[in-house]
Amino acid sequence: MNRSTIEREEISREVAALLKHPAMRKAPKLSAFLGYVVRESLEGRGHRLKAYAIATQALGRAADFDPVTDAIVRVEARRLRGVLAAIYAEPGCARPLRIELPRGHYEPVFRRVDAEPPAAPAGSFAHASPSDALHESEQRYLALVRASAVIEWRAAPDGQITHSYGWTERTGQEPELFTGRGWLDALHPDDRARTVGVWAAARRAREPLEIAYRVRHQDGSYRWMLARGVPVEHENGTIREWVGTIVDAPEQAGGVPHVLDGLATARRLGTIYEILRVAQGEATRTSARREAERRRLADGLRRHGLFLGDPPHARR
Repeated sequence: MNRSTIEREEISREVAALLKHPAMRKAPKLSAFLGYVVRESLEGRGHRLKAYAIATQALGRAADFDPVTDAIVRVEARRLRGVLAAIYAEPGCARPLRIELPRGHYEPVFRRVDAEPPAAPAGSFAHASPSDALHESEQRYLALVRASAVIEWRAAPDGQITHSYGWTERTGQEPELFTGRGWLDALHPDDRARTVGVWAAARRAREPLEIAYRVRHQDGSYRWMLARGVPVEHENGTIREWVGTIVDAPEQAGGVPHVLDGLATARRLGTIYEILRVAQGEATRTSARREAERRRLADGLRRHGLFLGDPPHARR
């Protein structure tokens, strides 16, 4: 939420006007939903909004509400987005402030739509404040992400996912299900342990992440995708967060992604065991030439005291 130039009173007036609109008056659940998420956001608790709180505090669900089996919050969130978009698209709509509910999130966004000032010369930001320029840059970035097939994600220093744009549209997992470690539930069971290991190694090494894994999409099918991420540091050198993208992975014949990406990542992260696992797994699915290459790799590593197969317990 950008509160640098938008006053609380302005937001309250816009909510009141929306609640008087015929489309909202005919939908009491949507009115309760909108009023609740805006109030929580204004109180500084917008980042904590979860399906359980919305269901029990705004939609009248009982305390035993389970967001996994009851989709009312996801359904009403989609309806609310549609109704808000329709209201603001009405001919002659001249509202100076708009309230939006981004896909994959329950925290509302407040955006000005005042008449734009005269255009400055190309490349000039003389008439824009730093906060306005930052907000405009972020809006352009999010628009680009939403218009493409790219999934954007962010994670805390400990690896817990905090935000994502695009993950819900691909997998059907809402934020309360994919944040933290919940996103792993959408990965193919055979890829989860490997992914956890590579992700942990990247965080320990403070190096960029790159890994391919299979993701379960909304239609139930698994498709290979390639995840990349980089650490963002504070001025003192500590990691503030991780940011990254997930895109469809190019596949070889047989639906197997190029192994070179995995090998390059493993070498960069220093995970010898991951190099061996990727090489070994790829060799079993490809030609005898690949098998010979794997053996040469294994022989070279064996001379340095490293072996194929399950790592010794001492190195786990």
